[in-house]
Amino acid sequence: MEHVLDVRKEDGKITAHDQDAYPYQAAKQSSNEAAHLEQTHAYAKYYVQHERGYPTLEPRLTPEWIAHALGAVFALDSDDFTEYFGEYAHQYHSSLRPNIDPIVEVPEDAGGGIVFRADVFLGLDFQDYLDNPEEMDPLTHVEGITDDYDLVTALREMVTERLEAGTGPIEEVSAVDVLYQTKGFGGTVEEKTVGERTHTQNRPADAQLQMTPPQTTLEQDLSTEIIQGLVLHHLTCQVRDAYLRLGIEPPEPFRILGQGLYEQTIRYQHTDVYEPYHLTDAEIAGYRQPGFNTGAIESGALSGLSEAKTLRGLIKRVLFGR
Repeated sequence: MEHVLDVRKEDGKITAHDQDAYPYQAAKQSSNEAAHLEQTHAYAKYYVQHERGYPTLEPRLTPEWIAHALGAVFALDSDDFTEYFGEYAHQYHSSLRPNIDPIVEVPEDAGGGIVFRADVFLGLDFQDYLDNPEEMDPLTHVEGITDDYDLVTALREMVTERLEAGTGPIEEVSAVDVLYQTKGFGGTVEEKTVGERTHTQNRPADAQLQMTPPQTTLEQDLSTEIIQGLVLHHLTCQVRDAYLRLGIEPPEPFRILGQGLYEQTIRYQHTDVYEPYHLTDAEIAGYRQPGFNTGAIESGALSGLSEAKTLRGLIKRVLFGR
């Protein structure tokens, strides 16, 4: 099957696509056909970006760059994580603790698909990656790693080596908004947003958190370190999803189960093109379950961990089982 595409180098817009395998009109495409065409478009943008250095794919959808965000988050100590991600952690906590008022209230008509979103801006320059994709390829730092803790440790070291003196790994995290689904006219599903992801940057986000609130409640707070670990797992899954949406099998270090990119989760649920990678208990050959006990987190069994002496020791022991 041959596809011929024109990709506008300034913004990655597909201006022409010649193929004879699928209907051109979206209304006539099956969900599987739409998913295959999306893969084709995404890969074309990725190819132009990787080979020519044009910004044709968003940073937050570039798998190698999301890996940099993963390392940057792990490079934060507890106080810095609270400074940058405190509002997001508060919003996440509000879904677990009924006595905590959310920053953004989830509307009563929300029927599902609820996602808490925040844009993340790194202390690294995406243009450096565009100029030298091979040199800045994170796979050179993590090849062969299948342990979650070793993975984020290697990425943290990669990021800190590339930071300029006096520059932190995270520059800014936006305010939180909530994406949700509701029933529209004729039973259709509509996506709506409440809140606004305000920030001071004049550039695209380097990553975007898209975590789904747990469908449970707790009597105790989760520690900052556990919230940080959940964000790390979420971003690891986003790296996986960013490869899969290109039609590329993720490198072994990122073959992990769990919820990553919202758009991909929808594809996993509604097409036969993909396996259910978003389910942590799925059985998919070559893919591992996350290195932390989600059931224990939901029950509150891992909420009181005052015996931990350091951030890294806590994350290593609680989230990675070591």
